Amino acid sequence: MSDNQKTIRETEGKPGRSNRIPLLRTGIAGFDEILGGGLPEGSLYLIQGLAGSGKTTLACQIGFMQAREGRKVMVLTLIAESHAKMLNHVSNFDFFDDSLVGSRMLMLSGYASLASEGLRGLLRLITAELNRHRPGMLIIDGFRSVRDSGPSDLNLSEFMHALNSLVFTMNCTTILLSPVEGNMPESENTLVDGVIEHSQYESGMQLVREIKVFKVRGANHMLGKHVFEINAGGVQIFPRFEAIATRAGKVPGTSDRYVSVGIPSWDKCIGGGVVSGSITCLLGSPGVGKTLMGLHFIEQGLKDGERCLIVGFYESPERLLAKARKAGMQLDAYMDKGALEMIWQLPLEMLCDDVAKRMLDNIAARGVTRLLIDGVDGLRSIVVQQQRMRPFLVALTNELRARGVTTFITEQLPYFRESRPQVDPSSSQLYENVMLLEYIAQYEVNRRQISVMKLRENGYDGANRLMNISDAGIEIDGLAVASGPSVLDGR
Repeated sequence: MSDNQKTIRETEGKPGRSNRIPLLRTGIAGFDEILGGGLPEGSLYLIQGLAGSGKTTLACQIGFMQAREGRKVMVLTLIAESHAKMLNHVSNFDFFDDSLVGSRMLMLSGYASLASEGLRGLLRLITAELNRHRPGMLIIDGFRSVRDSGPSDLNLSEFMHALNSLVFTMNCTTILLSPVEGNMPESENTLVDGVIEHSQYESGMQLVREIKVFKVRGANHMLGKHVFEINAGGVQIFPRFEAIATRAGKVPGTSDRYVSVGIPSWDKCIGGGVVSGSITCLLGSPGVGKTLMGLHFIEQGLKDGERCLIVGFYESPERLLAKARKAGMQLDAYMDKGALEMIWQLPLEMLCDDVAKRMLDNIAARGVTRLLIDGVDGLRSIVVQQQRMRPFLVALTNELRARGVTTFITEQLPYFRESRPQVDPSSSQLYENVMLLEYIAQYEVNRRQISVMKLRENGYDGANRLMNISDAGIEIDGLAVASGPSVLDGR
């Protein structure tokens, strides 16, 4: 028996008691997670959303998944559009299988029955076809036609009650598709077992698809909105990362082990390295050496036999490897062996939840223990809804700690500023350690310096120290003593 055919039972509040309604897995990435395991079988669901929001694609994808696993699925259309046209629209997706159409994917039109005989005629047709074919799933497309047919509220309520009882008795999980939005107090919303809505969020010229589960009776579903995309594989849903983290409630452990940052002269200044599993922010001006310092950190992990990952948004893997070579670090061989991998994506129109998932999947699959996120600004820029930015980053850094991944994150300061930057008190939720890399003027020459703004669980040298970059990489030198204002500081 396949995973899609299997049902799951979850314990309720009382020990030893299980759900009476088995949950049907949809087989769609992320959707079952939002639903709390799947759709309770034999129930009636409404998927709603404006035209073009992906309702039909989602329903057909679920239907083909079920048909592929041996279930019989019936698709009933209440619109004048032919089945051939609808199938043609979904035929380009990977989930489409022409061999299932007519055998396990049964196509039926209810438009004529509804137009000539009203709701009673439509109900008789549905009853007859369910008894005839005994499908495990029924998809009714164009359900808005039921309301547009002009029934009274009483007649519509009677129809919904009858349909709900019918699909429950026949144990036929049923999905209604309707082009409306909002959790409205209408019969099709109140008398179904679940309401799922597709919507769109517009930010400037960017449009993001969203899905929200208003209710699913008998399931512990996630609240709020989640983003999704439609690609060659069909619908792919990304549960909101901070919602997953809240539900998981992971508590990071503690460690008394220190790991080298890959620069011996700096290790000496900070008490031997950073705590294993901690998050370190490299804060500094453009071109000051943040990325290069992060590459030293990665190289040290590779030398120690660790699996490492670099996530970047601006400099491509080829440019990073070239930068490392110029500083005496040969990372190419580790890439060839698979000890080091890079995830690179321009911070344009992409989903932050997708990036987080790909990052964590890579960490889990390869056993990564060192991570460099080169450019937290790029990560922030892809969080479309700005109110999500801080909770998203809090959830991500907490997950990395819980997995024991020692992480360096680079963050950019502006070229010109009036004073020395201060550590944001709320950054305690994000970083255990903050190291400041900046330019100073020394004897009429702009030099680089490094200092510690925050370092937990370490005894460290708090002095500002010169940082030299050469063909041998980064070396920390003597005390930095400014002799005059720095042009780059704008003072």
